Amino acid sequence: MNSDLDEVDLKILELLKGDSRRSFQDIAKAIEMTDVTVRRRVKDLVQKGVIKKFTIETDSQKLGRGLQGLIRIEMKVSEQKKIMSEIVKFEEVDEAYYLAGKCGLWVKVDLEGMEKLEDFIKDKLSMLDGITNIDTCIVLKTLK
Repeated sequence: MNSDLDEVDLKILELLKGDSRRSFQDIAKAIEMTDVTVRRRVKDLVQKGVIKKFTIETDSQKLGRGLQGLIRIEMKVSEQKKIMSEIVKFEEVDEAYYLAGKCGLWVKVDLEGMEKLEDFIKDKLSMLDGITNIDTCIVLKTLK
């Protein structure tokens, strides 16, 4: 744990993780402090880089993108940087992780259906030089 963070900071972070639109006044009530104090602490957490961004969570199906997939990509070591820099540019990629060990690169995609997934793999991933293997998993249900 970062020694610069105290219990109040951790409580604020937990409340914001649950709902990043929560007002400073609402957070202040929950942790029994003033909204001025909460505002200052959130500003400090942003300046320190603890809070990187405020974001939303969307419902993929309501946006017409009912298929989520996790794709593991194995690649040649000599091509890793190039491949990673290209993959993060693809609009289909929601998240990308470069992992230690034999895990390689994992990307999360959010697409309209199987045809779009096939097109993404065939027309974009497979076209990148240095990829040695692609394993695809379809998300059946998001648990958390």
